[in-house]
Parts: sequence; C-alpha cells; structure tokens
Amino acid sequence: MRTQLVRLAALVAVVGGGRALADAPCLADADRLCPGIPAGDGRLWACLLRNEFQLSSSCQQNVREVQRRAAEFNADCAPDVYRFCPRMPPGAGRILDCLRVHVGRRELATNCEDAVVTALERLQDFADSCAEDAARLCAGVPAGGGRLFLCLRSQSERLSSRCRRAVSP
Repeated sequence: MRTQLVRLAALVAVVGGGRALADAPCLADADRLCPGIPAGDGRLWACLLRNEFQLSSSCQQNVREVQRRAAEFNADCAPDVYRFCPRMPPGAGRILDCLRVHVGRRELATNCEDAVVTALERLQDFADSCAEDAARLCAGVPAGGGRLFLCLRSQSERLSSRCRRAVSP
C-alpha cells in the first residue's frame, strides 16, 4: 500500500509541477506568495504560475524545467491521449495509467510509448528507492498532490542515498 502511495506521489515529479515545488526556493516562494493553498489538484502550481514574475530566479528555473518536460510529454503523447483517453481528467496519474495499457501493443506512437515507458521506469525507481524513507520520515503525510514527494525532498539530508538520487532534479 505504501509503495502505491509513493508511486502516486512521484507522478507529479515525473511530468508535473512537483519537482519545481519540491526545491527549497519554490517552497519558500509558495509560502510567501500562496499562503494557505495546499498542494494538490494543481492549485499551488497554478498559484505559482500566476505569480511567475515574483518567483525567485531558482524557482523560475525549476518552473521552466517542469514546463519543458510537460511540453515534451504533451508533444509526444497528445494525439494518443486524444485517441485512447479522451475523457480522462488529468491528475493523479490517470492519463499515464490510461496510456500504460497500450504499451507494447504497437498502438501508441513510438515517441509516446518511449515517454510513457520512461515515466513508468522513473516512477518504479522512485517507489523502489523511497518506500522505506517515506514510511520512516513521512508516515503521517497523506498521499496525493505530490505531498510525499515534497516531504521527502524537504528532508533530503535524512534520506537514504538511493532515495536522494531518485528525488534529485
């Protein structure tokens, strides 16, 4: 069960806003610019984007990197998402799970299949590398919205070396 929660937390890190939010500059910016907005359902990410010009330069760099990754994934997979997952609401890994079903069947475009396989491998690596750390350091943190990922990233000095590598930018 905990491994599944860690995998869900990592989805945001793979192609979404979690990695940008997980670094100290973005956490500080989120506290300053978006007080009281919880991580989850993209609300905190949207708040940071609304305040883009007030973000620290290091947080702006993280946001740009996340946007680049998301644009690449979108460019690779948008036609396949439209074809196979047209009514699937984004978030919580639902689109990736929908596309996963088509991996290995020669149904996805090659570049989309590669992107999905890479995302799934990163998720598995994160789950394998960080399940014990999450149980030890983030036991009371509810799953969803990248909260476990953020919890782990905020305690990078206490992470196992394997998990530290998995959550590093």
